[in-house]
Amino acid sequence: MPPSSRITSSGLCSASSAGRRAWPPALVSPLIDALTTLSSYPSFLSRCSSRLTHPTRVSRPKAALILSPTINNVPAIAPCDNNSNPRPALKNHARIGFSMSESILSAQSLSKVVPSTEGDLTILHELSLELNKGDTLAIVGASGSGKSTLLGLLAGLDLPSAGSVILSGRNLSELDEDQRARVRAEHVGFVFQSFQLLDSLNALENVMLPMELEGRKDAREKARHLLERVGLGQRLTHTPRQLSGGEQQRVAIARAFAANPDVLFADEPTGNLDSHTGERISDLLFELNKERNTTLVLVTHDERLAHRCHRLIRLEGGRMVAPLEP
Repeated sequence: MPPSSRITSSGLCSASSAGRRAWPPALVSPLIDALTTLSSYPSFLSRCSSRLTHPTRVSRPKAALILSPTINNVPAIAPCDNNSNPRPALKNHARIGFSMSESILSAQSLSKVVPSTEGDLTILHELSLELNKGDTLAIVGASGSGKSTLLGLLAGLDLPSAGSVILSGRNLSELDEDQRARVRAEHVGFVFQSFQLLDSLNALENVMLPMELEGRKDAREKARHLLERVGLGQRLTHTPRQLSGGEQQRVAIARAFAANPDVLFADEPTGNLDSHTGERISDLLFELNKERNTTLVLVTHDERLAHRCHRLIRLEGGRMVAPLEP
């Protein structure tokens, strides 16, 4: 697994007589797009700070831009250029054997090796893949086979020991952490098994949050539209605790599509749901994949869900034993 992101949130959304708004826990999933740079605080969150005793601060973390997951880089990785300015313009790096129009996500000879007390441990070994816009890929395998590690590498949340990942025309190994975070913010969406919603925000606010952190003026309108699209138009003001598991996952899916991502990464998206609800969530993911031509990459133990994808990778001990197949 890629290393966890740590977020320090002391003083955020201070308590007032009107109540308290919770922020994400200090330790979050390694596949969550971290809250990461400073920007204007979302307007709907600022109301939870008392103007008299706890004035709202001028700036707050902004999603997936600056603070990246803490990564213990393997020595094989080439060092990044530390002389670049903050948020430098991203260049379209050279592709490996194919043009920009042919692929949205590719990995070439991807390996991940980590040190252990008994010597180097190979988690992934020379894995290659290529996905076009709108493709769907399932990654299956037993626990410990390298599925989540592969997902983290493809999403730029961790770096490979060898090989390369090209995401939306960028070679992720040639970018520093800030640049990779910006690529994720602009081109990637995430859906998790555990939903990862903020309990004290309602459904509309949870979907609005990443857009407001980006300073988008149409955040409320777009969040409302997305929730209506996933069948929650009558649940806008409900908090996660007032929603069923399936409804919470629908909110998470709406949030993931808020940035119109090129690639949506889903880690066991139906793992916490009963079979009927899981089937409906799967249908929704594939419907949105077709509507928006978003590339879908999912990790799952559900063979039925896996075989709905255009392509499938089966991993054993970090090696691909079933190649990409239609």
